Formats: sequence, C-alpha cells, structure tokens
Amino acid sequence: IEDTPLRARGAPGTTADPITPGGERPFVRVASEDELRGDGDRVHVQLLDADGAPRHVSLINHEGEVFALDSLCYHAGGPLAAGDIEDVGGSPCLSCPWHLYKVTLGTGEKLYGSTKLDDDGVTLVPDGIKSAGARQRTHETELREDGWYVRLRLDGVLESDRFANKRVPGISGARVVRVDQPVIAA
Repeated sequence: IEDTPLRARGAPGTTADPITPGGERPFVRVASEDELRGDGDRVHVQLLDADGAPRHVSLINHEGEVFALDSLCYHAGGPLAAGDIEDVGGSPCLSCPWHLYKVTLGTGEKLYGSTKLDDDGVTLVPDGIKSAGARQRTHETELREDGWYVRLRLDGVLESDRFANKRVPGISGARVVRVDQPVIAA
C-alpha cells in the first residue's frame, strides 16, 4: 500500500446541502479510514432513515480516490458495486456483473461503444465511446479524523433510484447505518 493521501469526492469540509430545500442533509460516518485505505477496497452500507427506509450505497477506493454510489445497477438491479473496475475511454467505470453495463465512478454516467454506418452505407463501424448520461446516483464522500463519511445526493430522479432500497444480490457484508433524514428521493 502506497503512502499516498486519499482524496474525497465532492466539496471537502462542507455541511450545507443545496439539494435539500430548507435544510441540511448531514454527512454520516460509514467506515473507518483503514477500511478504504487500499486501491480496490470497498465498503457496502445500508443507510436507514428514521422510518426504516433503506438505501444501499457503496464506497470504493480507486487509485486513492474514494467514490460513493448506489450499490445496485440502474439497469436491472444487479450488484454493480461488486463489479470490476475498467478504464473506458479514460474514465474509471464499474462493469455490472449481470449485463456488463459500464458506469463511471465519478458521475454515474452510462458509457457505451458507439457505431456508425461506414461510407458504403451498409457496414457498421466503431464510432468511439459515448455517454448516455447519468443513470446511477453518486454521493459525496469526505474523510475526517474518525473515518469516512457520505452525504446522499438525492436531487432529481435517476434510474438507479428504483433499485436503491431492494435486497442486494451479490453484495455481502453491508452494514446498517441509521440517519435522521430521508434516504430515498421523493
């Protein structure tokens, strides 16, 4: 393990949440610093709000940067956060084990290999990597003295929301963390 400092995603040291009108969505401690120290380390949590509504979130260390995103794939609820990390067009992506969909760690975008018709008007040829836009919800992370914290980003509606509170197939060891705010987008 290198002695490189870990970098958090989002605005470090902030607590104001512009996503939640009229209030703040707090950062919640979900892991110790040691649990996410090495490249490839992952922590899976089930955040429960006061009413018991769950949201499955995974934190992943990739090359010293810790990302947080919904654990289940937006496409069919597969165990996205258990997938391999691949470089797709220069972006680190999770590859869903069920259907091999590629989702960027930082933005939750679905990436795909595009094709176009060749000059003959009949043959399909590669046309580079394209984005279908954000499909997977990503969340803010912050490293503090006592460990890793996550703050949910629940603005708008994303496709991964429909699976955020389902049972997590293929992801083991998810710990339960209680929070005082809603964990499912309205």
